Amino acid sequence: MESLMNCEITLDIDLIENISGGNQTYEISFSAKDNLKYKLIFRHAWDMRCSIENASIDRFCEFRRYLPEDLIDNNIFLVKNSDYIKYFETQVSGTRPIDALKHYILYDNVDCTIDVLTIEEPTLLKL
Repeated sequence: MESLMNCEITLDIDLIENISGGNQTYEISFSAKDNLKYKLIFRHAWDMRCSIENASIDRFCEFRRYLPEDLIDNNIFLVKNSDYIKYFETQVSGTRPIDALKHYILYDNVDCTIDVLTIEEPTLLKL
């Protein structure tokens, strides 16, 4: 069963403003509740998907049923036992090693949810 856990970045995202990239690098620009703007850079991103919040309602309800007590509430998490990683593994048919693959999920307070599969921790820049 999938569950959320904190990652090395703890930040309250207000609005995801821009998603750009390709060829294994994605940059996500956003404003945060601290009234500052940031850019989160994912290098070696093997897959990325973006959806509106409504497409994730059931998923987030399920996450909330099993929240760890020590979870710090914010808008960037790692997903343990990721179904997305399992799906990705079948799609690549053994052509990529998934042992180091991590599933990050981030969302804003409007209607955007982003899932990223990567083998490297993201870099956070203050703009």
